Amino acid sequence: MRAILLTGFAALSTLFGGWLALRARKHIHLLLGFGAGVLLGATFFDLLPEAIEAAGEGGWTSREILALTVVGFLIFYLSQRFLALQHCPHDDCGPDRHVGRMSALGLIAHSSIDGASIAASTMISWRMGLIVAVGIIVHDITDGLNTILLVTRGGTAHKKDLAFLVADAIAPIVGGTVVVLSALPAHHLALILGVTSGFFLFTATGDLLPDAHRRSPGFGVSAAALGGVLFIGIAVRLASISF
Repeated sequence: MRAILLTGFAALSTLFGGWLALRARKHIHLLLGFGAGVLLGATFFDLLPEAIEAAGEGGWTSREILALTVVGFLIFYLSQRFLALQHCPHDDCGPDRHVGRMSALGLIAHSSIDGASIAASTMISWRMGLIVAVGIIVHDITDGLNTILLVTRGGTAHKKDLAFLVADAIAPIVGGTVVVLSALPAHHLALILGVTSGFFLFTATGDLLPDAHRRSPGFGVSAAALGGVLFIGIAVRLASISF
């Protein structure tokens, strides 16, 4: 029950991030840049290190995990191009909500992994679970923020868009519950983490940042992206400190 309780706090954090995105639409270009920085930081400071570490327990090498990251990147890139050609055959209609919603599915998958990580660490020790949960709760604010940014593309939120936010909020609870009930070994998460890293890399560099610079070509977007990287780096660092 402690693990599920901590994943519940992560869910509330995600909802808060989504609310923040809806309230700050005038500064959407900065939020897009910040969100891209967070995804880059999460990939290199959190997801890939965890995936490579967990891979060793399953007999996989770091090269194989990195190969999965490339596969995830290419899958997302090709899928986006296919959707863009279907909806914008002449590539003249700008960012599309269908593409954004597909990107949001990657965030929802990551949120379920967050919940699984909280549950797995809590099952080892309550202190470790609390440390991991603090870092995840902090950066789940940006998960909710990024979900709204991706599905709305800076426009008015529809009911379907809010459904994505709710799904992203529930995902940590679902992931944590699955681990508690099935006691999944950590190395089984390595494959998912590797592919999700590829999704995050493409979302940040091929989706959020280009959209942000299209809205505002100034240096503010770059500064926001650097701030996002720094923010998630500090959050992950705090989660790794032993008390």
